Amino acid sequence: MNCNCQNISELEGNAALEYIESHLSKIRVDGKTWQVFYECPLTGIQWVKDYPHSEYHGGGSPRLRRLPLSLET
Repeated sequence: MNCNCQNISELEGNAALEYIESHLSKIRVDGKTWQVFYECPLTGIQWVKDYPHSEYHGGGSPRLRRLPLSLET
């Protein structure tokens, strides 16, 4: 899969899982919030995978969101 990290800001469901598997590297896991953080090996852009509808059966569909690179405006 090509790097689309600068062109997308959010993916859901299977698209999120496929992008993680084919392109991103896991950097840490937050066991309290069930969030997993990833980084693009090409751009350094960081991502977080979470489950916004965790009340659904099986934890709901995963969501992958791009994090800001910095707090600068």
